[in-house]
Amino acid sequence: MTLLYLIRHARSAWNAEGRWQGQADPELDDVGLAQAAALAHFLRREPLIAVHSSPQSRARQTAEAVAAEHGLAVRLDDRLKERDVGVWSGLTEAEVRARYPADFTPTWWVKGPPGGESQAQVRARAAAAFAEIAAAQPDGAHVAIISHGGLLNAYLHDLFAIPLEQSVAFRFDNTAIARVRIWPDRVQLLSLGETAHLASMPKPGPSGQVV
Repeated sequence: MTLLYLIRHARSAWNAEGRWQGQADPELDDVGLAQAAALAHFLRREPLIAVHSSPQSRARQTAEAVAAEHGLAVRLDDRLKERDVGVWSGLTEAEVRARYPADFTPTWWVKGPPGGESQAQVRARAAAAFAEIAAAQPDGAHVAIISHGGLLNAYLHDLFAIPLEQSVAFRFDNTAIARVRIWPDRVQLLSLGETAHLASMPKPGPSGQVV
């Protein structure tokens, strides 16, 4: 059994502006740095033996804060990057709706944005990355994986065999935690959307749900 902590990165400057990020690389803003510190403090007593992360700055900075509390090095994996959103990168939702009305449909994620990744592509790389990480751990290991909202959603969709076209969203606010137990023959979702570590922080502006 492996216990995975699936964690979305802290707030970036583009999250605060409501911009689609995809594989662009904005860093954490001041709120994000405080969120990362709060997350790291919250996880300091968890028996983590490894911290894996997307190499994108917003995820890597979050992972480095968590890893430092445990004396661990961050293990970067390109497969943990956010969904490529193609020509939507850097745009607000209003701008996407105005410029690409034919592509911004209720099921846009199935085909993906113009020049970006489809849901099948994102799910495939997410599933491969998480399966490899889980399989490499000793029995009973606790492992943190810091990634992105779109990628983490795609992994859970694959894990629970949700059809590609099915509209199911697993909410991942910035630094939200989901805990998943993985056995060779079954999985168990223990928690989703944990943000108790942010309770004492001032409420940020935009929720940063844009990928």
